[in-house]
Amino acid sequence: MANITHTITTSVDISEAMAAITTLAGLNSWWTTETTGDPTQGGVLAFRFGGHGGPDMSVETVTEGEVIWKCISGPPEWLGTTIEFSFLTNDGGDTALYFTHRGWAEETPFHYHCSMKWASFMLSLKTYFDLGQGRPFPDDIQIDGPTVKQAA
Repeated sequence: MANITHTITTSVDISEAMAAITTLAGLNSWWTTETTGDPTQGGVLAFRFGGHGGPDMSVETVTEGEVIWKCISGPPEWLGTTIEFSFLTNDGGDTALYFTHRGWAEETPFHYHCSMKWASFMLSLKTYFDLGQGRPFPDDIQIDGPTVKQAA
């Protein structure tokens, strides 16, 4: 199984950081402005990206420093995967976020694409923490360009 992992650190406290993951206003501020649903444990969240669709996540766990979602609808490679946000306060008093998109069947070109997009959204989340507004879809960093052909 393959995973995607990233980490960021911020000066906001854990409760403020958790609100970015556990409220619709927070999620709409860094991932996609088309987030709907119930972000509480047992709820279902729908993340949409314009005409590209998007995943539905079952909210499996919400604790004081951790949120876990399970993908129940969306891209086939995402089905059954989990997205985990774990927050810890480090020795300097800052809040560290450890992000994992766990359970990919294999590393594929789509896995690599999603890894890069998650990196861009983690930077959006950090900007949201530090400045109060991230770069959610549709204003996110674009990583796709013209198709690259391999040399023969």
